[in-house]
Amino acid sequence: MLHRRIAYLGALGAAICFQIFFRGYFSTFFLILVGLLPVLSLALSLPGLLRCTLEAVPTALTVARGEPAQFRAVLRCPAWLPLACLRVTLTVVNQLTGDSATLRRELRGVCSGASFPVEAPTSHCGRLLCSVRRARALDLLGLLSLPVRVQGRTAILVLPVPVEAELPPEIAGSEQQGRILRPRPGGGPGEDYELRDYRPGDPMRQVHWKLSTKRADLVVREVLEPVQAALLLCFDHFGPPEELDRVFDQLCSLSRRLTELERPHRILWVHPSTGTVEQYPADGERALLAALAKAFAVPAPLRGRSVFDAELPPGGRRIYVTAQGVKGGEP
Repeated sequence: MLHRRIAYLGALGAAICFQIFFRGYFSTFFLILVGLLPVLSLALSLPGLLRCTLEAVPTALTVARGEPAQFRAVLRCPAWLPLACLRVTLTVVNQLTGDSATLRRELRGVCSGASFPVEAPTSHCGRLLCSVRRARALDLLGLLSLPVRVQGRTAILVLPVPVEAELPPEIAGSEQQGRILRPRPGGGPGEDYELRDYRPGDPMRQVHWKLSTKRADLVVREVLEPVQAALLLCFDHFGPPEELDRVFDQLCSLSRRLTELERPHRILWVHPSTGTVEQYPADGERALLAALAKAFAVPAPLRGRSVFDAELPPGGRRIYVTAQGVKGGEP
């Protein structure tokens, strides 16, 4: 743009010299024409520039680690004249690892619908966020630069690579081995039950009268039923990217295996900085992707707070997933 401005100033200076040394209507007309060129260029370019938008669109919402991933920067401009020059600066950031790459492109004579590819690195798992940091377009003469509106940010999930995940022995047993007894809603007949103190609202038919006569308070027989114990897939949200890749490989394969077995489970981790416990259901592919999107959006430092040291919520059997493998825990 600088050389165009220098060229225009040279033309303007030549027009002024022409007006000084040649007295006539043509020199005056030429000087006025050169002086009004920037105004005319801006008047023709401004309607289109004001309505132009630039949007980064992913070619796929999810890719496996190591596969090619790409965004496309698409220009939408309703003007009937093409843009003389479009300068764009884009940034692609892996929110999990913090790796980033910056791309600068300069396009000339572009019309609405013009696009160019933006390659995204997929060497590690994570959420790749593409954003347009700067987009400016030049008028027809290339003398003035105006900003182009940008439409939001878009992301691609780089998913783990499937591996053979073996269930811990205490989880991989028979179906009955993963069941626990819990109070049956509404009561009813049953062989398994537990005794507890009477609470207002309990049906009188559940009162254990023989035992209540021996005590000052009423005792209730609460019927229990076997239910499948919920599983918590726990992992540490910190470490080198290569180690996290192996953790997520194990985590996703294990989650899909449990879904095939119809075992309810949740994915749990501790925020590496604040220590806040995060847990999300993963009963199905869509729920698993939603949980991964939440995990990948949190930066993972090299060191942080571990699930082994945190106070996890009670209930459910824990499965600890590490880069070395999987091991079970107590409910």
